[in-house]
Amino acid sequence: MEYLVRLRRGKVHLIVHHVHTVNGVTGALCSPTPKPSEGDKTLNGRWELLENLPPKVRICRVCQRLKQKLDNPIPERVERELEKLALWDKRAAALQRQKMLVTYRRQLTQRSK
Repeated sequence: MEYLVRLRRGKVHLIVHHVHTVNGVTGALCSPTPKPSEGDKTLNGRWELLENLPPKVRICRVCQRLKQKLDNPIPERVERELEKLALWDKRAAALQRQKMLVTYRRQLTQRSK
């Protein structure tokens, strides 16, 4: 997992971002256009990619929510319905879950375009 961090005078900012790539530019997940991106310089420091999460830092709340949504795009109400279906037929629930994953991932990609 890579994180986008802002470094100023060798110190890491308290909040880091998950990264995504759009049109070959790697930047913060919380921004539809990857701004800030890797290598950008501002008055507040330089943005760099790190493999490991530095100690005593937090991940941006928006990035956390988007990352969770990308990992599992199925809404909670649909998950509850799938759990109810699994009580009756686990195989049918697994098949339905796969269909829902495809449907909601397609919706996410269409929204992001």
